[in-house]
Amino acid sequence: MILMSPNIHPGKTAEERDEFLRKVSIMEVQTVSMSTPADWSDADVEDARNFLDDHGIRPGEFSAFHSGFGAADEDEYQSAIEHYRRQLRHARILGAHCVGFNVGLTYRCTPQMWTEDAWKRCLDAAVDLAREAEAAEMDVAAHPHIMSPLCSVERYKEMFEAASSPRMKALMDCVNLTWPHLFYRTTELVNQIFDEMGDRIAALHAKDIAMSAVRQNESGRLSVVHIDEAVPGAKEAEHRYESGVMDYATILRRLDELNHDVTLYVEHFPYEDTITGQQYIRHVAREVGVTIH
Repeated sequence: MILMSPNIHPGKTAEERDEFLRKVSIMEVQTVSMSTPADWSDADVEDARNFLDDHGIRPGEFSAFHSGFGAADEDEYQSAIEHYRRQLRHARILGAHCVGFNVGLTYRCTPQMWTEDAWKRCLDAAVDLAREAEAAEMDVAAHPHIMSPLCSVERYKEMFEAASSPRMKALMDCVNLTWPHLFYRTTELVNQIFDEMGDRIAALHAKDIAMSAVRQNESGRLSVVHIDEAVPGAKEAEHRYESGVMDYATILRRLDELNHDVTLYVEHFPYEDTITGQQYIRHVAREVGVTIH
């Protein structure tokens, strides 16, 4: 089952919860992606669980990334592990679908991001986190990015082999794995992802991509190739040569073939654009005969 799961937080106050229910109604969803603020106690989480249960709403992806996961600095790494212990505990109280984690965020845009040393530290961290997930009886799902150690399907498979736990899953983001040479080959990329690791996908981040070249950046220099996120289905964007090329028809067909629930989260956009992206994905789903709940 594919569960549309936008990022909407229930909050604590009556006003926050009224607004939450308003957005849930407008988006026509029964699943939400969320995390808990740093000042929330276990009792606060229990209260949120009761509120969600009362309104028939299911917590989906539970994610608040920590940059220290896989870090070389031991204090930074232990801070990340403690952070994810709390995430796992709160996610279990809520009955969430999975806990997302980012791999090696501390190395992004540094010479270390694709090195074997950094990758080895991230694999060791994944083994530690898998143990924590088993103890908490919760799934954890790894989030990729080409500017991080987890930058390919091949490295995902290495991680699943190293952290050989049924609790270790993938928080898939096809856009984040689109290297420039794959920009016009997203069907090929999507099929590789599902062919080689579809059974591990617990959640999917939904967005599109736009590419431009010879573009002035913030420093005034010209870019050689520039790839941006775009709202799913976007066809035009200022100063971009192409956008909206991610193959959602294939993504939705392949998700629908899986034998387990997957949450789908249109991320990083303002409220109105999020609704636009969700509507586009629902439109594609109707065209290919796939049901989104």
